[in-house]
Amino acid sequence: MFRTRVLNQISNIASSSSSSSASASTSSSIPTHHLITLIRSPIGLPQSSRKTLEALGLYRLRERALHPFGETTAGRILRVKELVHVSNVTKEEGKVLVRRRRSEGSGLEASGRVYGGGKGLISQI
Repeated sequence: MFRTRVLNQISNIASSSSSSSASASTSSSIPTHHLITLIRSPIGLPQSSRKTLEALGLYRLRERALHPFGETTAGRILRVKELVHVSNVTKEEGKVLVRRRRSEGSGLEASGRVYGGGKGLISQI
């Protein structure tokens, strides 16, 4: 379901551009980039593992980075393969996935009583 939504966004981007660039994007449907997601924390690992993650541009859990195929990137991925998840994507698909964030307003909302403020309820603003 998520993949079809991403593909729809990519097709909308391609259709809005000129016909010459649209034909170029259809010919580039072969994956050309690694989408790397940090899924495990490097706490307790050697400094070299942390430096490798920094070189890949990964600092926080669930953070994503897009890198083109290459020997250097492949070597870095192999050094931290237990900590990351790697997907092969096209450049356009990867840009959409890297840019994707949580929706605004996700998290806690205050409801009920205010701490330290007596027994009154929070007024709805």
